[in-house]
Amino acid sequence: MILGAFLIGMVLCALTLALIKVEDTRDKFGSAVAMFAAWCAFGMLLMGGTWGLGLVLPAIAAAIVLVLRNETFGRSIQALSAYKLPLGVGALVCSVLTWIGVLNLMEDLPNG
Repeated sequence: MILGAFLIGMVLCALTLALIKVEDTRDKFGSAVAMFAAWCAFGMLLMGGTWGLGLVLPAIAAAIVLVLRNETFGRSIQALSAYKLPLGVGALVCSVLTWIGVLNLMEDLPNG
């Protein structure tokens, strides 16, 4: 559960942050909420991933997310720009799922 939620959340963070980087729209509030959700999810995923998966995989995933924030990648997925808010919220949901898995590990509960 931790690995799946972590990887999906990181992909959603990368998509959201790349879309916000190339955005040219009048919806500044939606973009601000999407950016807040994506950065919060990014931080929570890094912390939860480091606790549940070790240091190597979260560090590699974080580096990939930060590299994919460039404008070239953002322009290639610009068709998804209308979905940046749902993508950011989805990343936030995945970070919560990652933390549920981490808390299960802390309490020695089965992690399914």
